[in-house]
Amino acid sequence: MSKNIIKYLIPIETKIIGILTFKTETPIHIGSIEAEVRRSFLKLKNEVLVIPSSSWKGTFRAISENIAKTMNFNGIAKLSIKYYNEDSSGIRYIPKTEEEDFNKLKSELIELYKGLKKEAYGINKEQLKELIYELGFKEEEKELEKELDENENKVWTKFTEAILAINCPIGKIYGNGYLASKLRFSDSFIKSKTNERPGIAIDRESGKVREGHLYFIEILPKAKIKLMFIACNLRPGEEDSQLFANTLNYISELGIAIGGGKSRGLGYLLLDDANIYIADFRNKEFTEKIQMISNPLKYVKPVKLDGFIKWLRYA
Repeated sequence: MSKNIIKYLIPIETKIIGILTFKTETPIHIGSIEAEVRRSFLKLKNEVLVIPSSSWKGTFRAISENIAKTMNFNGIAKLSIKYYNEDSSGIRYIPKTEEEDFNKLKSELIELYKGLKKEAYGINKEQLKELIYELGFKEEEKELEKELDENENKVWTKFTEAILAINCPIGKIYGNGYLASKLRFSDSFIKSKTNERPGIAIDRESGKVREGHLYFIEILPKAKIKLMFIACNLRPGEEDSQLFANTLNYISELGIAIGGGKSRGLGYLLLDDANIYIADFRNKEFTEKIQMISNPLKYVKPVKLDGFIKWLRYA
């Protein structure tokens, strides 16, 4: 584990700009799915349609979460995926049922702090002290010391959760309570005509049509949609890069579902094209770095998605 793991976005070593082009396989609706009679597509005042960055991020993240559970991670990363869950308070790394591995990690961190171990999961005592400060536990260090020999060690439980959070491949890509996201999405703007599609509400208990529940939903029937993402400090071969590679490979092969009405067949997009600009500042001269930073679309030659996936997977 890096001593400065919390500062993993500084300095910037790599900056990737991806431009993905999707085509609609089924009509798409972005906007209200509540009980309005007319459910409008999200748009600007000039009638330009919008797919917000939050919709893209949520869709990509959901795919990555499912893929991560099937991958063979090691060490703390493996535990972070095991205990990864989301509730009303956000992303958490607390066991709901099986606590054995979580408690083992907590015990080893306590032993490391007490000096009974030289190293645990690649962390030595000096690095553990650094992490206590970097993760915001400076004011709680007295409580950590007080709990060293107690059965009830709530602060150590919280600190153990933080250690899992900063080692989580999903959190490294999309962010969590302790890490900033390496990956940012842009809003997508679409100039295209929409249609209205009628719909009816079904009573789930009776299975019958609800009386007086006819509505109209505004859909985009056919279009090509561009999405731009920017990723900083994805490094070839690392766990989060492997996860992002698998996510992009999934989307390339199976497409993506976004927006409202997915259960009714809306929002299915297929990847049509991709151009990825990989600005790798490592081992570059100062002038070349400045050019790549100032205008990567001009000074960096793009690769297709297959080439980028290979770059992510192999160090």
